[in-house]
Amino acid sequence: MRLTPLIVAVATLALPAALVAQSHQLVDIGTHRLDVVRAGAGAPAVIFEAGLGDDLDDWDPVWPSAAQFATVVAYSRSGLGKSEPGTTPHTARNAAVELHTLLARMQIKPPYVLVDGTHEQQVRRWGLIDSTYPGAFRAYYDSVLKTLKPGAEAEETRETVRIQAAGGADGLLPLPDIPIAVLTSMLVNPLVPYVNGTARGHEAWREMHDEWFRRSRNGIHIVTTRSGHAIQAQEPELVVEAIRFVLDRVRAH
Repeated sequence: MRLTPLIVAVATLALPAALVAQSHQLVDIGTHRLDVVRAGAGAPAVIFEAGLGDDLDDWDPVWPSAAQFATVVAYSRSGLGKSEPGTTPHTARNAAVELHTLLARMQIKPPYVLVDGTHEQQVRRWGLIDSTYPGAFRAYYDSVLKTLKPGAEAEETRETVRIQAAGGADGLLPLPDIPIAVLTSMLVNPLVPYVNGTARGHEAWREMHDEWFRRSRNGIHIVTTRSGHAIQAQEPELVVEAIRFVLDRVRAH
């Protein structure tokens, strides 16, 4: 029951990483070091945020192409991939602080185009369609936590469950009117036993994404039925084009 992904670029087919000048490094953020790949040139920089419990390798199908027309930074959060564990709990707030520190240490100035996200109210919204879903969601992740060793992935999983139960993250504000590209997978899997995998659940999912899209006067919402959970792996060209869309509008202003 992994959360269905949303690709937000706040994608030219992917080129092999070997064809793009790159620098793979451990960057000291004061308390520990984070694993980072930096490539390309030009502002604003594109920052790739990996999914729950994942590392920067998630973006290998995409960042080399984006590096052809922008500075790209893909990194692993504390304790994931080759990044060191750090000294603070793995909360969304601490992750944001560490990312800001990382970008400052790398002397990458704002504005930034952020890539990847997920709707903080999706469990609640699906619960309006099927009242059993929030309980099933918690039960699923309780079972997942029993298989995980103590560390970043387990802590991030608990944080995700907490945010979805609350329907929001601490200090979260509505999206401002900024350039945005939203990619939504509408590929229905009839074998999925939960409402989020059904056609009705996908319609609710698309409406959540539309709410983000409608907040911007410079936005695009791309819907695909060819990709499942990992749009960046199955249709990387869509992600690259979404990034290019946002970059073009930021640069124009």
